Order: sequence, then C-alpha cells, then structure tokens
Amino acid sequence: MKKLVIPIMILIVAFILFSSFKSLNNDSRDFSSTNDIFENINIDGNELSVKYNLGNMIDEEIPYGNKVTKVIDITNDMDKDISFAVSISEVILSDEYLRYNVLYSYEDSGYQNLSDAVSLIGDDNLAYNLVVASKSSLSLKIEFYANNQVDKTKFTGKLSIVSNLSEKDIYRKDILSIQSEIMSNIQALNGINERGYYIVDVSTLSSNISESFKGYVLIDASDYSNPTFNYFVSNGKYILNNFKLVKNEVSKKSILDYDENIFSNFNEEKVCSLFTKNECVDFKDLTFNPSGGKENFYKFSMEVINMVKSDFKGNQKSVYIYDVKEDIENNTNMRGYILIDNTPNNPEYYIYLTNDIYMVTGYNITKFGDFKVNSNTIRSYTDTGFNLSSENMIKVCSFSGFSECVNKLGEKLS
Repeated sequence: MKKLVIPIMILIVAFILFSSFKSLNNDSRDFSSTNDIFENINIDGNELSVKYNLGNMIDEEIPYGNKVTKVIDITNDMDKDISFAVSISEVILSDEYLRYNVLYSYEDSGYQNLSDAVSLIGDDNLAYNLVVASKSSLSLKIEFYANNQVDKTKFTGKLSIVSNLSEKDIYRKDILSIQSEIMSNIQALNGINERGYYIVDVSTLSSNISESFKGYVLIDASDYSNPTFNYFVSNGKYILNNFKLVKNEVSKKSILDYDENIFSNFNEEKVCSLFTKNECVDFKDLTFNPSGGKENFYKFSMEVINMVKSDFKGNQKSVYIYDVKEDIENNTNMRGYILIDNTPNNPEYYIYLTNDIYMVTGYNITKFGDFKVNSNTIRSYTDTGFNLSSENMIKVCSFSGFSECVNKLGEKLS
C-alpha cells in the first residue's frame, strides 16, 4: 500500500507544479501586453528615446461616444532640435466612423490641441512636422473616439514614431484632412439623400489646412448610397486634377507639380460640366434630413426585422409574408415585406424593406447574417428598382423563388 501512495503523491505534486508554472506563464503574457514599451528611434541620423505608455498596440471594441487614449513620451538628448511624425499601421476597422484627436505637452506643461476630430480610415500619419527641442521632452496624447451610433467600433493598430513627411506626403495628408471634414459635414446632415452633383469650394471649409488650398471637390451622388469624390485642388506647389479619391488613397503619381494652365480651368462651371449637363448644387445648400442616412435606415430595419421575428408563430411548413406596415405595430417610416420560408425550428427570413430613401431587397438575413451599415446591400431607393421585386406580396413570393405563399394569418395569396 505504501509503495502505491508514494507514486500517487509524486504525480499530485508534479501536477500542481505544472499548473502553477502554466498559470505564471499566462499571467506574464497578459501582463506584458499592457507594459510600457521603450525604444530608441533613429530619425535621419538623430536618436530619440520613446516611451509608449501601456504599449503601442491597440485592440479594442469602442462603444459609441467612448474613447481609447494612448500616451507617447519622446525625449531628445541631442544638441539639436529633431522633427518627426507619429504614424499608425496594421489598421483594421469595422466602420468608417472612428475619429481621433492629437494633443501635445512640452515638459509636463499641460496638453494643447494639435488636431481635432479627424477621420481614420486605415494606415496613416496621425501628426507630422512635430518638433522636440534639444535637451527636452514632449508628450503626445492620442484619443480615438467611436462615432458609430449602431455598433461598437472594432479597432486594431500599431503606433510608431517615424521620420517626418516629405512635401508630397504632407500634401497627401492635407487632402485627407479636407476629405475628413467633408465626410463629417455629410454625416452632420444625416447623409446625402438626393441624387445629384454637389460642389464644395475648399476655401470655404473651416479647416486651417484649407487656407492654403484653392479649388473644388465634386461629389458625384448620382448613386447617393455610394458617392464619389473628385478633386480639383492645389496648394500652389502641387495639384490634383480630376482625381477620384477611393478608400482615402492618394498615390504620389497622382500628385502633379503645380501648373497654371491646369489650375486656370478650376472653376465651378467647367468642373461641373465634366460630370453632368445640368447645374451642380452648392454643397452648402443641403439641409439636415431627420430620416436620412444609412444609419437610420439600418437602425429601423433591424427594429422591424426583430419585431417580425418576435411576432411570428407559424408552425406549419409554409412560406409566410408579413406586410410590415399592416401586420406589426410599426412606428417607423419603414415599409415593405419580410418573407419567411418556414421550415419548423429553422425559418429563413428574406428582407424587402425601404424608407423611400434607401432599400434592401431579396436579402436572406438568416443565411448571410445582418447586413452592415456601409455594405452595398443598402442601396439608393428607386420606384422601379423596389417595385421590380417588392411591389406587392405576390411579387415578393415569386422574386424569392417560391410558387405559393401565405400571409401572416396563413391565408393563401392570390
């Protein structure tokens, strides 16, 4: 018996030691992810000492109205001033509504604002032309704000102190700042909700950057669910001529040296004539639409869909169709139909909804999951486009691939 007890005791002790060792390893890994990181950065042959407080990696889910703050301390022990930039790379974002502010403080003198409410779309330089004086230190505070009223913003990225930007890089960054302000202005209107061509005089924007820029941005909203932005702008050194900005990418090849012959054609009439035979609308003449925007459409679509799901009690294998204006207590401005292919315990929901500004038709939300606010599933509304599939219950039934459907009460459609 004693011979048996000893091996068992050895096994128990070994298991406890192994578990403790594993736990320590896990604790170490978790702790290191929030450790301060220290680096010596070479900037054009000069060295800066950099401390990323709580690390330089970001991996967050940020609710609407909340923020994530990162602080970077930079020390210059050299005998000369050093200019630099701060960048973010490896960016993954779930939406386009993240904004950031950059603040700075010299020698713990209190933070002052450097930039305010700038959009972040992807990898970018957050601030540039920054200078830390000889034998001194500078702190940067970067605040990332979530501005998506529907979902949490999922955000990952890596902060770095890097060499200052070239003149072309600065021009590109300034263009993106102009675009950020335009996008903020559109969001403040609840989106562009009417087809048309809209023109922005960049000199009228509030951004300090716009003071050195002249020209126009032509917004092609012939499909307002996916407007395009066409740049005719110069800062006197460089110029963009009929450049279509896609995914906030401005290649150096597209940035031309200033040419007076090109710039002389930058007037509202000539710019507009390149896109339409009709007059363009001054962007400043657009007004707020309380029902507008993809966010409102998405929000009320989900509300209506969830009401139908809660209400549906069908227990027979049939294809049901709900009229969302008649069959549920719908206090939104949404109209249309939801088709339910009811296999008991596994119903599939097909969406045909509009608010007469946007629409979703023929979308199987059970199979493909919730559509996203900025997905191409949400399209600009047209009578013909919506009525093609969704004019009435019978059309919804046939468009979805079914030959026989019933209404909410189980009555056959005819």
